[in-house]
Amino acid sequence: MHGIVGKLSLFEVDCRAAGNGPLNINVEDDDHNLIPVKVSETQPNCYDVSFVPTTPLPHFVTVNYNDFNIKGSPFKVNVMARPEKDINLGGEGKIRVYYSTTTSSEKIRHNCRFLQSLLERKKVHLREDFEPWIPIDIGMDREERNRIFEKAGVRKTPMLFIDDQYVGDYDDVVELDEIGELDRLLSYCALKYRNLKTVEEARKADEILRRQMEAELEQ
Repeated sequence: MHGIVGKLSLFEVDCRAAGNGPLNINVEDDDHNLIPVKVSETQPNCYDVSFVPTTPLPHFVTVNYNDFNIKGSPFKVNVMARPEKDINLGGEGKIRVYYSTTTSSEKIRHNCRFLQSLLERKKVHLREDFEPWIPIDIGMDREERNRIFEKAGVRKTPMLFIDDQYVGDYDDVVELDEIGELDRLLSYCALKYRNLKTVEEARKADEILRRQMEAELEQ
């Protein structure tokens, strides 16, 4: 999992299969500073959890339910410093994967195949908001490649971006999928894409109407 200083980090805890019981969430950074946490019950025994990282240090999220730590707890969240400027890669409302076609690393090649398989199981490749995989080393100039690396804060491929925000590499995506956060991000992106598409269609309709009115006035 990844976070950015000063930006909201959000995940879901689904305890429906565990029955009723108290939920306790603790977040602290690597210097053992406690971070305020907000927990909202969205439905019985299902919760949205959010916090705002305050330091560019690893944060650790402990999730305890019915006095037992859930599997994988505590979870590590790698927190990056907030960039001086927000880099726009033009991927708002879109799902993008950047990958290397020339890597000699067998692990990276495997991770590309595994990530592709994971996304295809979710039918992501059939969605309108999904763009074909983008090679980061062939046909891309150095300046654009460096902008992608700067936006992500890492240079490790494959790199999944959702709604122009870096989600993670294959290992990060698997972790997000296990806690349901990947599905949440994908659902949000689908909604964002539909809204942007509706706005764009309305803009085009307004432009056509404006031109028609101008043409009528000129007659």
